[in-house]
Amino acid sequence: MKDLLLINNRFAASAVLVIGALSINGCAEKSPHPENFGVGANPTLPEPEHDLIPTLKIAPAIGWPADKTPVTVKGTQVNLFAKGLDHPRWLYVLPNGDVLVAETNAPAKPDGNKGLKGWVMGLVMKRVGAAVPSANRITLLRDSTGDGVADIQTVFLKP
Repeated sequence: MKDLLLINNRFAASAVLVIGALSINGCAEKSPHPENFGVGANPTLPEPEHDLIPTLKIAPAIGWPADKTPVTVKGTQVNLFAKGLDHPRWLYVLPNGDVLVAETNAPAKPDGNKGLKGWVMGLVMKRVGAAVPSANRITLLRDSTGDGVADIQTVFLKP
């Protein structure tokens, strides 16, 4: 999914934007440490694990069906703000309400991903949907009608 959702909270002074493609998943395993472990001015951290093959768990970005929206807390509302974005990463809301979205994928690697490490990295990047050319642009989104949906979507900056 490459959609942007708008969250309106009756307690917030302004709207907050989130990327609809993100899937938030917790760890499948319960930590053996107390909840406050690793927190504070002098945190206790576990020793690093040195495995030959690192554990890699990839959360799939599945998006939402067209007729559904995420379940929200009371007083919060979600609607589709923009769609068709190419790997949206950073958002900046301008004072006039326009939204700038940085669309970028993984940068080109100087060594061309050679060798076994590069091959494995290529497989992982493909699995997460990042094995495509980067849009490498900033897109301007504007809701000129005030209905909560960006009706203007145009390239603002492309090097």
